[in-house]
Amino acid sequence: MANSHPSGKKKTTVAGVVIALLIGGYTVLRPAINDATGWNLPSIAEQDNAGASRDNVAAKPSPQLDTPASSARTAPTDASARNTTSTSASDTSTAERPKSDSSSRDTAESKTTTTKRGPLADRMSSSNSTTTAKTDTNNASATDSESDSSLKYGLLQEVGRERYISPAGLMYTPGSAEGHRLEHLRRHTADQPGRPGKHGVFDGGMEGALKTIDKAYENAKISKRTTKKTDKGRTIYTVDMGKRVGFVGGREGNQRRKPMARRVQLVLEGNRVITAYPL
Repeated sequence: MANSHPSGKKKTTVAGVVIALLIGGYTVLRPAINDATGWNLPSIAEQDNAGASRDNVAAKPSPQLDTPASSARTAPTDASARNTTSTSASDTSTAERPKSDSSSRDTAESKTTTTKRGPLADRMSSSNSTTTAKTDTNNASATDSESDSSLKYGLLQEVGRERYISPAGLMYTPGSAEGHRLEHLRRHTADQPGRPGKHGVFDGGMEGALKTIDKAYENAKISKRTTKKTDKGRTIYTVDMGKRVGFVGGREGNQRRKPMARRVQLVLEGNRVITAYPL
């Protein structure tokens, strides 16, 4: 009996050392094992605390905390409470946000969309404007053509049998070797290179000639750059038009390479045209 007591102490001491080594090795290797395997091995301190907690729970009668199931039910409850709180806070912030923010953004986006126009839109707008302008011009031209259809050369209004009056009030009537003063005037809308002397030719054909003669008559009535003389009841105006109105043809004019004509010779009997030609 006396000898067995020291042997028991030795066994106890060896066991303690082994336990201490195991505890130390577990403590050192636990993090590495957790990282390598993905486990969640508890530490010695956690186990001791868990044991102390279980002891305390066993000492205090509490039906709801006796089983792990009750703890599991409590955790989701807490999580649900947190989720509910977060949702409430989100709803509250949404409700408290001013509604004018969204309307302001919509208004700003609408203004941006209205203001910014791409090149294609600009070209389409320009094309539409041009088309409208052309349509208006064509309509106006058509109207003018309809109204001018009753006018000779688009200018002269017939006021009697083969008697025509111009916008400026000049009369064109039968007479001259050609049978009508207009036919005589027509000779001065084309060159006659073989005609002796000079032959004045108006630019623009009959319409151009009639317009130039009307303008010369208006200038003559106000004595604008005009010389005037009379001969046997006829009034002869020489009017400087200040620009080209035709050229001088005939033999002499062609020899001089058809010089530009700036003046108009106008021979009248009252307001009746006898002849007119460029100089």
